Amino acid sequence: MTWKLACFDLDGTLARTSTGLYLARQLGHSEAMRELEDAYQAGRATNIEVATLDGLHYRGLSQTDITRMLDDIPVIRDIKKTVDWLHANGIPSVICTLAWKCVGEFFVDRYGFTTSSGPILKTDHEGVFTGEVESHFTEYDKPVFVESVCRSLGVDMSEVFHVGDSVSDIPLFEAVGFSIALNANQQAKDKATATLDSDSLFDIVGLIPGLYTESSVTN
Repeated sequence: MTWKLACFDLDGTLARTSTGLYLARQLGHSEAMRELEDAYQAGRATNIEVATLDGLHYRGLSQTDITRMLDDIPVIRDIKKTVDWLHANGIPSVICTLAWKCVGEFFVDRYGFTTSSGPILKTDHEGVFTGEVESHFTEYDKPVFVESVCRSLGVDMSEVFHVGDSVSDIPLFEAVGFSIALNANQQAKDKATATLDSDSLFDIVGLIPGLYTESSVTN
């Protein structure tokens, strides 16, 4: 099998924590955010509801503020090594997440991903967040986002693999050619092609059929 696009979830997959909760601790609404995230995981709240309420706390901030607050966020080992290895083997990597797009862009810039999905916070003419959501993004938009990337690259969804950890990854797990539940909850494990518990993102390479061969670049 020839793989032509790699997709990665963010919260719990690349980041060792919820980026929303990590930022909420610094913005002073961690308890409210934890309750919202618990409600989402239990099916009592939608991602749209979570984003609408969480977004209010970003009023007055900018992308520069987000970058500063995320600078020390704990992440899985070997993100850059994995993205660089995939790129060297002709496979671009994208982040497919329900976290804010401005958060995804921090990881894009730091680790070399091509692009990121995510709900978009509205900004004013000076680039400052207003606290409103310009466009929402749900788990059902994940396959739509990846399909759009595939069209731009001339790639079929069967040539894509996705790495994720939770229920929000299941719609994409079901749409791509191969899926890995990495350090995942049981719901994600039940729907993924393969499962893995590891401290290193690079360990996914050995699980994906045909990805790691003797002819592959090994830098």
